[in-house]
Amino acid sequence: MTPASRPCAHPLALAHLTVLELSPPEVVETAAAAGFGLVGLRLAPAVPGQHVFPMLSTAAGRAPMMGETLVRMADLGVQVHDVELVALEEDSDVAAFEPLFEAAARLGARRVLVAGNGADASRMAERLAALSELAQPHGLALGLEFMPWRGIANLGAALRVVRSAGDFAGCGVIVDAIHLDRSGACAADLAQLRAGDWSYFQICDAPARKPAMQDELLFQAREARMVPGEGGLDLRGMLRQLPDGTTVSIEAPLRHRPPPLERARRLREATETLLHEVGRRPLRDLPGDRRAA
Repeated sequence: MTPASRPCAHPLALAHLTVLELSPPEVVETAAAAGFGLVGLRLAPAVPGQHVFPMLSTAAGRAPMMGETLVRMADLGVQVHDVELVALEEDSDVAAFEPLFEAAARLGARRVLVAGNGADASRMAERLAALSELAQPHGLALGLEFMPWRGIANLGAALRVVRSAGDFAGCGVIVDAIHLDRSGACAADLAQLRAGDWSYFQICDAPARKPAMQDELLFQAREARMVPGEGGLDLRGMLRQLPDGTTVSIEAPLRHRPPPLERARRLREATETLLHEVGRRPLRDLPGDRRAA
């Protein structure tokens, strides 16, 4: 088979939200046992007051859980693909995110997830550019994720902000399957992204019927997603739009949750089945130099 005829290949990662009850070292251990070489770790809260495990250094010293996580990563051969999240506001002091970036760099992470809360595209682009300048010395690239209930609510808004922020290394759009659908877009809309616009893809499934109320929208997104291939989202169409090498992060907090290891294995197998169905090939690890943007 010639290089040009080989199927597109996609590294798979286990997102922390899928097994949010687990600490970072437990996520690493579960991922390895379930056949993942990559994980995403939540080091900062998605909403104010949300519990996160102590992984950031403070004035009192480094967090012991960081060391435990690094040991398990080394022992099990698991790498960190991304950490989350930066809740970026129009008036954010980007220097406040330095401890998060330091922790991400210690973990060898490749990307940091940014959720845009502001609706002013020009101001958000300015803050994103400043945030990227802070991230680059740590070897980190940024991914901007749109969510229907945040200021950056859809694909078009995220793309405008990323492109307006300027041509800095590796910053792109994170597309979550459920957010793409719930914001009124479809798989065909992904064709407007150039290869350089992508950060990575988050996969899950959900009922075809869109929620009528925001409470239901939030509940589905945070606590009641479905196994890929068992719902009504056009996941095959979305996967066909991914550029070669795009990481597929499995972010699927299920409503009825089997034990974490069983859950992770089932989700990996379902995602691999979909990839094979559309002529794509799953990879265990990131190809090439992980620290390249």
